[in-house]
Amino acid sequence: MQVGGRRSSGAATNTRFAQEWAHVLADASYLSWGRADAEERLRPLVDPLVELLTAHQLDRGAARELGARFAEARFRGTNALQVTLRLIRTRSDELFAVAEPDRVAELLGEFTAGYADGLRESTQREQETLLAAVLQTAKDTETAMRASEKLFRAVFTKAAAGIALVGLDGQFLDVNPAMRRLFDPDGLSETETPPRPITDYVHADDAPALIGELRELTTGRKDSLHGEARFVRLDHSVIWAHVTASLVRNEADEPDYVIGIVEDVTERHQLRTRLRHQTYHDQLTRLPNRSLMEEQLRWAFSADSSVESVGLCHLDLDGFRAVNDSLGHQVGDQLLLSVAARLQLLAGEHLVTRTSGDEFSVLVSDPMGVEELCELAEHILAGLTPPFVIGQHRLSMTASLGIASRAVTETWPEELQRAADAARSWAKRAGGGRWAVFDAERDAGETSQFALASSVPAAVDRGEFQLYYQPLVQFGSGELIGVEALVRWRHPEYGLLGPAQFIDLAENNGSIVALGRWVLTEACRQAKRWAEELGPAAPYVSVNVAPRQLAEPGWLDEVSRVLEQTGLDPCRLQLEITERAVLVDETAASDTLRTLRDMGVQLTIDDFGTGYSSLSYLRRLPVHGLKIDGSFIRGLGEAGTQQSKDSKIIEALITMAHALDLVVTAEWVETAGQASWLASLGCDVAQGNWYGPPVTPTQLNLRPPLAG
Repeated sequence: MQVGGRRSSGAATNTRFAQEWAHVLADASYLSWGRADAEERLRPLVDPLVELLTAHQLDRGAARELGARFAEARFRGTNALQVTLRLIRTRSDELFAVAEPDRVAELLGEFTAGYADGLRESTQREQETLLAAVLQTAKDTETAMRASEKLFRAVFTKAAAGIALVGLDGQFLDVNPAMRRLFDPDGLSETETPPRPITDYVHADDAPALIGELRELTTGRKDSLHGEARFVRLDHSVIWAHVTASLVRNEADEPDYVIGIVEDVTERHQLRTRLRHQTYHDQLTRLPNRSLMEEQLRWAFSADSSVESVGLCHLDLDGFRAVNDSLGHQVGDQLLLSVAARLQLLAGEHLVTRTSGDEFSVLVSDPMGVEELCELAEHILAGLTPPFVIGQHRLSMTASLGIASRAVTETWPEELQRAADAARSWAKRAGGGRWAVFDAERDAGETSQFALASSVPAAVDRGEFQLYYQPLVQFGSGELIGVEALVRWRHPEYGLLGPAQFIDLAENNGSIVALGRWVLTEACRQAKRWAEELGPAAPYVSVNVAPRQLAEPGWLDEVSRVLEQTGLDPCRLQLEITERAVLVDETAASDTLRTLRDMGVQLTIDDFGTGYSSLSYLRRLPVHGLKIDGSFIRGLGEAGTQQSKDSKIIEALITMAHALDLVVTAEWVETAGQASWLASLGCDVAQGNWYGPPVTPTQLNLRPPLAG
């Protein structure tokens, strides 16, 4: 069973993973409730984990929430987290068919960040619960130390967290043993109560904020506070602590004193800091990653930012994949490290991030117009020009770089990233080793074309396509022997579209496969109707085959199935294959074409003369003919001329083809002069407006011979 392109794990696999998870946790850390209970606590986390691993795009919020749920399930400690991360990283592909290491790494980063957040929230809740218990025993200030003395002292003395009673002047009134150990781990103090006010223990960097909060508390403007701060202990070491404090009022509802609970969270804070760094930094290059870049962009576009405009340069290395494929990933990784180092130097004060693979971005706040970004791009590309020395290899690399710049009031972060990436793709398509600036008008045109191409499959289902047929005429006799099927799109918004407006787009995004299937089926049906109507005089139908169709698994079976379903004699079908389609994989293409020829299907090479055009490869292909590209025919002029270079090329092509017993078709024949000259050269078949334009089946005159 396939789900999202991967196999479904199933309930049994999920249960197995929960058992493995509980097992490694039991081996790595103490579980007071036992392995069976641990498995029960983990089982509700497995299904959402699998969904995150196998989704087409990671839901970062859900991944962070899952980490928090793991912490809330009371799996605490660095060991519990480490063995969990290791298990997910090593077993996710085998159990759940997760093939993308970057996806797993990104999920683990968000999971650990959520785990740290969950620990912090759990600590706060536990402190508040403990504080509520203490306050319950001390709520009556007249009797707290008398009637409830026994209960208060039991809670106060035995608590694992530090508890302190603090006067309104900041002086300690009393501290429990845990608090004393927290501030004086080596027993340096000779008195039982710290001799200085609590503010003396607060780290200088955190003192202003914490003292301000305490002032709000002691003056009665606030009843409670909680948060994290650094404290300096008597041995001068610094700890991070989570503080929860509440104000106790007297019978007159006036501030009396403060009860505070302090817990050492230094290790947890360090873990959270380390995990945050891992979440927002690339593990290989140590550069900030896409997550940090997106966070910086969101801040720049927020109301709290003073940034007025943002520039983004997005680049990737040209031909980097070839380095990995030929020299190995170890060399590729070293190259990325060297590129990252150069980029940091070249970009100066601007933020450099590694967004993925061999892609990097440079974020510029308030650039002095697009000119500054263009200068930066030139500087970066020039700086990448000197070869990188990786071991014994000297690697010369270029990059394609896209530039986008916008005022924060005119766009949003995601659109700026898309614009920079679109410009980068333009630079890449132009040959690489250059930069391009995003152009909204060009982008609108490409977006419109993409939308047009993407709607092809649905348009096929809606019946918006129609076939026109152009005559294929025998030179000399003028007899119509075949027709070429040419597709048109009756678009509900743009009207009648010719193939030049959508075929290349459809081939680029793969929708040509669905369209080609429809064209083949419809053309064969029409040819069968003509055969039933005209018998032996009926024309054959010629259908174009896109390179992507020829490479499509099962395409050969599809042709056979269409012929069988329509009942068309294979000899009445001609398939036009381009040189480009054949040369992608000549061996595979030859096998396919040979099978089609054995079936009786006619085969011809389309647009001949514009590609490889080699006699050696042409003689190996099992084809029946070739079609000379129309650009050569157009070069003959209106009357045709024996002196033009195109006429000499055409003459050579016809001679070569006839030497191989191939039928030669000339397309784009527009004038009587062209037709006459081609006939004198011995060309076999003609096609063009001189013999008739593409028309619908009802408009096509099949009976009388055409002049030629």
